[in-house]
Amino acid sequence: MLIADDHSLLRKGLVQLLDMTDQIKVVGQALDGQEAVRLAEQLQPDVILMDINMPKLNGIEATRQICAKNKIPILALTIHDQEEYIAEMIRAGAQGYILKDSELSNLVQAIKRVAEGDSFYPASLMEKVMTKFHELVKQQHAGTYPAVIQDADVQSLTRRELEVLQCIVDGMSNKECAEHLYISEKTVKNHVTSLLRKLNVEDRTQAAVYAVQNGLVKVRA
Repeated sequence: MLIADDHSLLRKGLVQLLDMTDQIKVVGQALDGQEAVRLAEQLQPDVILMDINMPKLNGIEATRQICAKNKIPILALTIHDQEEYIAEMIRAGAQGYILKDSELSNLVQAIKRVAEGDSFYPASLMEKVMTKFHELVKQQHAGTYPAVIQDADVQSLTRRELEVLQCIVDGMSNKECAEHLYISEKTVKNHVTSLLRKLNVEDRTQAAVYAVQNGLVKVRA
């Protein structure tokens, strides 16, 4: 993974802590947003841990540029829990958001989930994330979150696919969804793939935004 943070002590501390877990290998460190974009292209890491406030290019814009060129999952690591920052990172393409005061075990879990294609938002932030879903679909940013998704095949969604969609909106991982619905994790992944195709969206977050806006599932705090 790649870590992008302009605070040297924090960045180096994260590298040491993550190396101690024997589960995550840090392949690069970026001191600012511009370097994060360059190293993402050069190293093609499995995950990028992205700070928001950085010199030269902030984490939001760096995320936007990286996601425009690559399919590298990005997890925002920040001190900010305001709705505006969360919304901007979602719009830019981040798949997760975690605060810097989180426990190491939660950070490792978040990194793993994002690397596997899941989204990750701590329970303490989920209500704020959900309140922004309605606003996200009303705004059009470079075609990333169009106000109207063309050719969405909503009528063909099965009952099980709608249940999986509810799990996504609830912030569950594929594993948690599988346990909740008493099906295999592989089956959940197959349903997610089918959902993205039928809704004509690129990722889980877009699917959740569309589902909430169009009343396909309920937002549950």
